[in-house]
Amino acid sequence: MLKCLFVAISLILFSNTSIAGEEIPIWSYYESPPFGVNEDKNDITSFLANHLTSNSGGKWAFTSKFLPRPRLNKYLEEQQKGIAIWANPIWFGDKSETRYNWTHSVVLGRNEIVSLKENPVPYQEPSSLTGKKFGGVRGHRYVGIDELVNNGKINRKDSASFEKNFLKLLSKRVDVILIPRGELFHLMKKNNAEDKIYIASKPHQVYERKMLVTKNLPGVRDFINNQLDKLKNNNDWVTLLKNAGIYKEAQ
Repeated sequence: MLKCLFVAISLILFSNTSIAGEEIPIWSYYESPPFGVNEDKNDITSFLANHLTSNSGGKWAFTSKFLPRPRLNKYLEEQQKGIAIWANPIWFGDKSETRYNWTHSVVLGRNEIVSLKENPVPYQEPSSLTGKKFGGVRGHRYVGIDELVNNGKINRKDSASFEKNFLKLLSKRVDVILIPRGELFHLMKKNNAEDKIYIASKPHQVYERKMLVTKNLPGVRDFINNQLDKLKNNNDWVTLLKNAGIYKEAQ
């Protein structure tokens, strides 16, 4: 049902698209739902790319692509043109939002500290993880935690994705992981692990998910902001967020 909805909406958007203009990649560094880009392009990142293309008057053609975080970091260092979606300025060393052009918030997010119920890790602050094997995702920065890792107080064990990290937790190869709430509930359901997981009452972060627009794309950030304001009242967009399990985060 959800797949059919994505396809139908995408066809409507494409039917209204003028001759494609400058191609602009929208990079998602998430592999799994709700923020990953799948082969059928029936995901929320691709919907947003199609919507932006359809409303750009033929000036730009936005394309959704999966890009691992280390490669994304490399592209940004090389000053390649593009947009990183579902991002936050702090994660990209740009707290002042001067290195890149940042859009308004797309949705709100929440990073959960997760362990097993048989070995729960109550979390209040990064120091709560002292002495633990912490599962991280390669290329990701963790505010407050990385400093303790560098000081040898937390043993960080990286994986290539949130899903692989989650599986390491289930197999007890790490004690605790950090994972976005949307991805967590998808993976809990996929692995039938709802009764095994302990979610700390306090999250690591509550934050805005924005779009990072490279400086060499003049006018694009302002165009996206205008479209994001309009999407707040777009029933199709709201439906997709609800089906992806992140609508409440967007309020």
